[in-house]
Amino acid sequence: MTYSEDYGHQDDNSEASVISWAYRMPPMIPVYDIAGNYSGTRGIMGNAQNPIFLLDKNQNDRRKSLNTTANLYAKVNIIEGLSAKSLFGVNYYSYHRKDINFVERAHAERGLYDGLGEAGQFSLQWNWTNTIEYSKTFADLHNLSVIFGTEAIDNRWNELGANRTDYTLSDPEYIQLNTGIQTQTNFGSLSSWSLFSQFGRLNYSYADKYLFEGVVRRDGSSRFGTSKYGVFPAFSAGWRISNEAFMAGTKNWLDALKLRGGWGQTGNDAVGNYNSYTQFGFHLNDSFYGIDGSNGGQGTTGFYQRTFGNADVRWEATSTTNLGLDANLWDNLNVSVDLLQRRTTDMLFPKAIPQVLGQASAPSVNVGEMLNRGFDITIGYGGSALGNELKYNIDLNVSHYKNEIVALTGKATEILLGSGYREQFYTRSEIGTSFPEFYGYVVEGIFQNQAEVDGWPKAFGAAGTYNKPGHYKYRDVNKDGFISELDRTYIGSPHPDFTAGLNFNVNYKGIEFIALFYGSYGNDMINYARRFMDFVQFAGGRSYDRLYNSWGSPYLSDNTKAKLPMAESNDTQSQVASTAFVEDASYLRLQNLRIGYDVNRLLNLKIRSLQIYGQVSNAFTLTKYSGLDPEVNISGANMGIDSGAWPTPRKFMFGVNVGI
Repeated sequence: MTYSEDYGHQDDNSEASVISWAYRMPPMIPVYDIAGNYSGTRGIMGNAQNPIFLLDKNQNDRRKSLNTTANLYAKVNIIEGLSAKSLFGVNYYSYHRKDINFVERAHAERGLYDGLGEAGQFSLQWNWTNTIEYSKTFADLHNLSVIFGTEAIDNRWNELGANRTDYTLSDPEYIQLNTGIQTQTNFGSLSSWSLFSQFGRLNYSYADKYLFEGVVRRDGSSRFGTSKYGVFPAFSAGWRISNEAFMAGTKNWLDALKLRGGWGQTGNDAVGNYNSYTQFGFHLNDSFYGIDGSNGGQGTTGFYQRTFGNADVRWEATSTTNLGLDANLWDNLNVSVDLLQRRTTDMLFPKAIPQVLGQASAPSVNVGEMLNRGFDITIGYGGSALGNELKYNIDLNVSHYKNEIVALTGKATEILLGSGYREQFYTRSEIGTSFPEFYGYVVEGIFQNQAEVDGWPKAFGAAGTYNKPGHYKYRDVNKDGFISELDRTYIGSPHPDFTAGLNFNVNYKGIEFIALFYGSYGNDMINYARRFMDFVQFAGGRSYDRLYNSWGSPYLSDNTKAKLPMAESNDTQSQVASTAFVEDASYLRLQNLRIGYDVNRLLNLKIRSLQIYGQVSNAFTLTKYSGLDPEVNISGANMGIDSGAWPTPRKFMFGVNVGI
């Protein structure tokens, strides 16, 4: 059983996060006015919200969840080596959300009334697994284990919520659903899904030297229409080379050597519970129409199409091939090398549909194939010295992967776009690229004089008027003599060249020192927050560079050193997706640092150990990225876009460990 509570403002990595509002708030606006109330942008400039107001007034917003799991099983030994087992499990999950939205009186876009939104979610899932297993050892050399089984899973989920506005009092204890005067709305939904699987597994080893495992699964999902079932085989094999007779001469330096490899398929059915069906809904606003053609009057409320269904969608399949080598040398050196190839076919992705089809959302379809190749190397070294008073371990892990889209639909020109950010798309994928990559114009500098302007291809279009001293120089990628959308190209990647982790563990006479470093190299980031700080996306706060390092600034003595184009009231064409927003987000972070001492060495209590320790996480980060944190937690089609994410917090911890 697990229970959790979370309080406060919830938005992260979005324009509505507290971090984004802090970026955009004009610095001339104080936190409080002369009367002690929260200041804001009303009647001054921009539309930013006071971030301190949001932190204060949202501190009573809460998220509560309870997750309970229970399992019951029975096992019967039929004959020697043959057994049957039945396992039944239940998982119950409940979630409660409460959001109080106080009116920020000084906000430029303030509302009229304080409001409350409250909702509860509940899910019940059961799983029933039945297996029969046979295990036998023959002639003390052959070890055999065979399992056959079935598994059934059923999940049901529902949600119920309501909203109210206009409260007489602002006390959070008073603001309840039954005390709101206006906007008395409620909502609810229900969904379910199920899965049924049949599987078999074979394990065999000979003389503890040759190892083999084979698995076959047949999975059926209610989320699919005409192709509910998929078959997913897998096998692996291992060879303990160090156990061979011809390796006897290496025993003095080679402790263990194992070669292993495998291939397997897994399925993915994450398409939503009703992707196969065209769905219709009822809404007072979205399905309200005057059948007689009149613009006024009561009108008629009916159903409208919410989604397009796709009954032919099938399982996404990922085939993984792995080859590995494990070695232990001289009692204290461990080396592990893995080569990996992962090929995903029939990828599930919402297909773009023409806007003329209305507001109905597109279904997921099987769009093509993606390939990942990579390696993982782990080296560990440990030992002792000074009469075993000094003990140490050092572990290094280096990983690399290469992501590539091999195929999409039948159209060679098919592309996959990420989400739009204020009419700009920063990520895109197509055959031959990674999923995703950054896409836009290439900035080659800033025009310094009219002679440079006259000798440069016009932007945007053959008769474009953008080019002028102080504006960006956009590259004519296709060499057609002018700058247009056809000159956009791939300008960076959120995927690192490699990641690495380094762990130190040293213990000397009861003093323990642990340090964990993690780094990522070669990955780029779109600093979307700079559109608000460096350009006129909205009136509001501006960056240091906008004032002191933009072309033409009275504070900049040499325009050739300008970091930004000239400041102007209409800089829309300087805001287009380009290399100007792409930054190197490589970093090295000391993720965890811990120092402790076993005071039982002094006290000699009748216990094994009594350690006091201090620990700090996220001790420091080395990076060239200008944002708050180079490690933004976002994946998928918008991977690598920082739109105002909370930075990783630094945490301090002190504690006591007792070993009995």
